[in-house]
Amino acid sequence: MSFRVFAEIMEANRFLFCGHGPVSGEYSPRPSSQTRRSISKDQIEMKTKILSLAVLVTFLLTADLLGQVSGFVMDTAGSPLADATVSLQGDLNRTTTAADGSFSLPSLSGSNLKIVAGKKGYYNASVIVTAPAMGVIINLEMVVVGNNPGYTFLDPPVCGGCHPQQELEWTGSRMAHTGQNVWVYDVFDGTGTPGGNGGFVYTTDSVHSTALPGGECASCHQPEIWIAQPFSAMDPLNALTQSAANGVSCEVCHKIADVDTSKLDYPGVHATAVTLNRPASPTAVHQVQYGTLPDADFSIPGIMRPSYQPQLKAEMCATCHQDKNDPDENGIYDEPNGVVAEPTWNEWLASPYSDPTNPLHQTCTDCHMPPNGQTDLCALAPVQRDPSEVRTHNILGTSPEYLENAVDLNLTVQQTSTELQVTVDATNNHAGHHVPTGVPIRNMILLVEAWRIEDGQKLVDTGSQQIDAIGGVGSPAQGYFAGLPGKTFAKVTLDANGNGPTFFTEAASVQSDTRIPALATDTTNYSFQLLPGGGSYKVRARLIYRRAYRDLVDAKGWTTTGHGEPLEDLQAPYFGHLMEEASWSTPGAQAVTSFGTGCNGLVASWTGEPSIGTSDFTLTLGGAQPGATAILIVGNSTTQWGLTPLPLDLTSVGAPGCSLLVSPDLSFFTATDGFGNASLVSMIPFVPALAGFTLHAQWLASDPSIPLGWAFSNGLSVTAEP
Repeated sequence: MSFRVFAEIMEANRFLFCGHGPVSGEYSPRPSSQTRRSISKDQIEMKTKILSLAVLVTFLLTADLLGQVSGFVMDTAGSPLADATVSLQGDLNRTTTAADGSFSLPSLSGSNLKIVAGKKGYYNASVIVTAPAMGVIINLEMVVVGNNPGYTFLDPPVCGGCHPQQELEWTGSRMAHTGQNVWVYDVFDGTGTPGGNGGFVYTTDSVHSTALPGGECASCHQPEIWIAQPFSAMDPLNALTQSAANGVSCEVCHKIADVDTSKLDYPGVHATAVTLNRPASPTAVHQVQYGTLPDADFSIPGIMRPSYQPQLKAEMCATCHQDKNDPDENGIYDEPNGVVAEPTWNEWLASPYSDPTNPLHQTCTDCHMPPNGQTDLCALAPVQRDPSEVRTHNILGTSPEYLENAVDLNLTVQQTSTELQVTVDATNNHAGHHVPTGVPIRNMILLVEAWRIEDGQKLVDTGSQQIDAIGGVGSPAQGYFAGLPGKTFAKVTLDANGNGPTFFTEAASVQSDTRIPALATDTTNYSFQLLPGGGSYKVRARLIYRRAYRDLVDAKGWTTTGHGEPLEDLQAPYFGHLMEEASWSTPGAQAVTSFGTGCNGLVASWTGEPSIGTSDFTLTLGGAQPGATAILIVGNSTTQWGLTPLPLDLTSVGAPGCSLLVSPDLSFFTATDGFGNASLVSMIPFVPALAGFTLHAQWLASDPSIPLGWAFSNGLSVTAEP
């Protein structure tokens, strides 16, 4: 409530406080004493109400002013700036200026409060106030965007002088090493690995290599090289300059003044889409570092002067994660021809995650640069911040954490007298774009299998839903899954002659795109014939991520990723990275069963599934003495040990109530912990012939309370699964 409104209320009710009636030209007879007494009583009641209202209004006015900092944000010429962000530094208490540049920050108290304003295109600026404070003026200086070819990007260690944690994180990131990705070199000129000349090589095989010999790889993989000379080739891998080796360095991102979102089909840091600020001389005057914090104000002449740039949260990422080819080589990328090779930005933009008003709203940095647990960013001028504002610079995407938390897999099975009717739902519940996304050679494989538990014999699928040739043609035991029940999720492109899959530089059309959009569900159905003789059955669906088409991996002879890690696409049992797994079994049926009973409290159990090639199946022991010696015996038989029949009652040898249940053909030693528990991981070799093979296991544990000195557990029968 304003003072003006309060004054109007008081004026309208002035006669009640003064004891006079309204002034008018009409005759008013003198009231009787009874009337006077009545009016006096009414006046008293009304006065009481108005006084109460006045007190309330005064309180509200005082409360409104208490703890408030208000004022205006203007440019250096004194013109108001709308939509500037005003903050109490280090606090999430922020507001945005109105059309007249005005702002109000409520609920502040104390002295030496630093109030900072930031707006895209202007340097951040701050003032020191004591709350309450009114009429505060913050002037913002416009950033002069330069294109100085003589400007040299600061090396990351220079930035690390103020931001050591961020430099450390970046140094171990893909961003720091993208200029040295050997897969990129294999595709560009065949020099990345010994087999790099196999398969497609841009410099020798592309229809565009004559008109554009340098390609466009450097625009994202060695952007400092590209910025200095657009469309230049990447540095030779064996002769990298520091600029090329820096990959996506600090200043490549923090020098982006503007991103034109209507031109994101242009490659990387192309000048049509990206306004990059290479400061004019003298840099002590024109230096700038763009960032996502509107309340940063620490400056070092020639090195650091902050400017708020909210596009660094998403639009900046789109410069390399939205890309279209240029088949007619006219330099115009946003024509109807050609194919959007890397459409991650478009995918996000079409999802609810891009809508700031939607509860699901997330930017690129929200997901791929999560908080790192720190509360300050600058070692030279630390400001304590909410942890949500201090984010990691080890930017990840297709790491295990992200792959395993992108898609939900659901499996439903209906058993009839002749078949298992299977439905698999794969839902992209957790990624803000399609899965998979990025370059088209990335793909996912859904592999659906069914078998009889007792002998591991596979069931035949009578349907037509099968993995296509992208999954690899050959032996399933070597990871070639084409023709098996399941589905391939990929964007498959064709060249101008209709051949494919082709590399994205040559793409003229899209043959198919089976990838799963954000929040969408893909449903497939299968029918597996039951086997003669009956039995119990199990169905399993696995969703597997692959970094490249299998035939491209084979053509290049790749055994590691572009950054030197072992290539999971070639490793059993998944031949890719396992994203999700779902299974169903005949009710009551299990691959592991318990038999017999233990003595002195010993209990054998298990976790995981005994699938060949996996290492998540564990045999466990409980109920033993703390610190006891524990032995796991494994055997082929539960009925005979040499000439001795099993089970063998051990009462007569000093172990009353104990029995040997398993032939001790193999033994493995360990010790129990302080709670009497022990475990051993059982790695079943990836040998497909082992599926359906059954072994038996039993635990022994030292126990001084038994004359024999050993207690025995129940037994476990374990049947290996495919």
